[in-house]
Amino acid sequence: MADILPLHILRKLGLSESEVQLFLLLHEHGGLTAAELVKLSHGKRPTIYYALRQLIERGLVHKTGSAAVERFQAEAPEKLLTILKFRRHEIDTLEGEVQQVVKALGTSKLPHEGLPKVSFYEGDSAMKQVIMETLYCRGRHIDVVAPHDNFFWQIGQTFSANYIRERVARKISTRNLWEKPLEPEIMLRSYKGLSEVHILPKSMTGNFRTTVFLYDDAVMYISSRKSGYVLLVRSKEHHELTRAMYDSLWEMSKPITIK
Repeated sequence: MADILPLHILRKLGLSESEVQLFLLLHEHGGLTAAELVKLSHGKRPTIYYALRQLIERGLVHKTGSAAVERFQAEAPEKLLTILKFRRHEIDTLEGEVQQVVKALGTSKLPHEGLPKVSFYEGDSAMKQVIMETLYCRGRHIDVVAPHDNFFWQIGQTFSANYIRERVARKISTRNLWEKPLEPEIMLRSYKGLSEVHILPKSMTGNFRTTVFLYDDAVMYISSRKSGYVLLVRSKEHHELTRAMYDSLWEMSKPITIK
């Protein structure tokens, strides 16, 4: 059974490797003693006993049998959903608490306020995380310059779709300067309403690989996945300069009607 189940998914629920192994063994063999679990799992006795205690505390395993011969029985697989609901509740609670902290810290004066701040992020996970943070922009507007083959396409459509869906849900408007139109054209529908799309002048075709986001007082540079970095510049002056260049390109570019 362990060979066909996506074990990494169970680990995402917070279960250790030993807990996952014991949970699956109990589902496969039914009620087992601790000694039998040690034998089947080839694990060390202290590790097995600790993992059993953790599974019992999580509500995934219960004891059966007599005090003389104590056995352990796995709960129904649907019990895993209870863990997921509990974690979701924890995250919702934590989000509220963090928002209170952010609100409190927002009233304080930062040292060197007004000076530019430059941040560098490297690797897929860090890049995706900082990109998602643009969805909390104060101005609820993002201007975009994007090559045809960009990070969003290279990382996979799931991330791109999630980002666009969240952006629409938060009612964030965008202006989009693209190197080429989207193919197939039906994909433009996700940009309807809150977004405008223009195609860049032909002189720029094939001459850049970095996506640029402009929002609030920040300019974000998102490299190709091969280069694998995001450069975030928070500077009013830099933003003003980039905005002026963006507005010029917008006037020179060709609009696309989203049907």
